[in-house]
Amino acid sequence: MTLSGNKNVLAALLTGLAVAVGFVFIYIPNIELFTASVFIAGYILGPAYGILVGVLSRLIFSLLNPMGMSSPPLLLAQLFSMLLVGWTGGLFRRLRVSGLPRVALFGVAGFLLTLIYTVLTTLSFLIVSVGFDRQKILSTFAIGTIFTTVHVIGNAIIFSLLVPLILKRLDSLAQQNQLQRQ
Repeated sequence: MTLSGNKNVLAALLTGLAVAVGFVFIYIPNIELFTASVFIAGYILGPAYGILVGVLSRLIFSLLNPMGMSSPPLLLAQLFSMLLVGWTGGLFRRLRVSGLPRVALFGVAGFLLTLIYTVLTTLSFLIVSVGFDRQKILSTFAIGTIFTTVHVIGNAIIFSLLVPLILKRLDSLAQQNQLQRQ
């Protein structure tokens, strides 16, 4: 199998993993590993495949969601957000930073990517449900502050602690596999 064939298989597996992880945490409000899974896929496979995994996994998850499908504007916001997450994961692979700076950068990435996701999805919902009424938009964001805070801080912690550990373990497994082939 060629390298691109291996990448296609790995992209399919990581897409399935992201969807499965999404369903595992579906009933826990604003605590999720879906975003981190897409980021890791981008990190492993590069920006282009990260985008592919982000879009496909979000599309599958949204279409099969037992709570109902997303409205078209919400789905577009979700797809764009996961596209951005997968792409960013691919860009992070190029970073040659370790230790505390790496932990901080991953945490900031998790924070910002989750904030972008939350803002875009909230805006898409508001545009469909209440239009461009500034007061209603501000009120909705204010009401959702607690949920947004939990989601953003939760993902910042996941990205700063869990993602680097997973990537370190995957690198170690890849090195062991390479040594066994020699």
